[in-house]
Amino acid sequence: MGRKKRMKKKILLAAAVMICLAVGASGTLAYFTSENTAHNVITSGGVNIEVVEKTKNKEGKLEDFPKEGMSGVMPGTDVSKIVSVKNTGESEAWIRVQVESSIKDANRADLPLTIEGVGPVMTYTVGRGWSLGTDGYYYYANPVAAGETTGILFDTVKFAPEMGNTYQNCKANIKISAQAVQTANNGKTVLEAKGWPAGN
Repeated sequence: MGRKKRMKKKILLAAAVMICLAVGASGTLAYFTSENTAHNVITSGGVNIEVVEKTKNKEGKLEDFPKEGMSGVMPGTDVSKIVSVKNTGESEAWIRVQVESSIKDANRADLPLTIEGVGPVMTYTVGRGWSLGTDGYYYYANPVAAGETTGILFDTVKFAPEMGNTYQNCKANIKISAQAVQTANNGKTVLEAKGWPAGN
């Protein structure tokens, strides 16, 4: 009987030791942890542009092209209209421009933009650095830094001498629409650039 009691004590002692070891082992797997999230605020550089339209007055000085346009234009004359695009944003940008022409008579009806057997009623010569894309936009080859301006798109609009009486008292309009996208991580050339505004 005494032998069995001693055996039970040994088993209980061994069990107690195992429990202590188990507790000790589980204790070695416990780590103090802490979590923290850093909220870094990154402000993106803005891409903004402005179409700049100037004209030379009779004295040869530059002034803003009138918003209402020019009247009294005669066949065969040249009109000073100097067009460029300024990067008014904070980031370097690629720039493209769309030119849309229209001519309306006194009743605001559309007149032809071309004269049969002659060619366009209005013509202009595109400046250096600009090229016409397959989508109808003129693309400026060089990236334009913040605060800088593109080269001149064109500086003169020529009216055909062959304009007949149909075009008397007409109103000619050349609408310039410009778009810009960032150059950062956006192609090595303007023609490789992505992200142009859609629907324009």
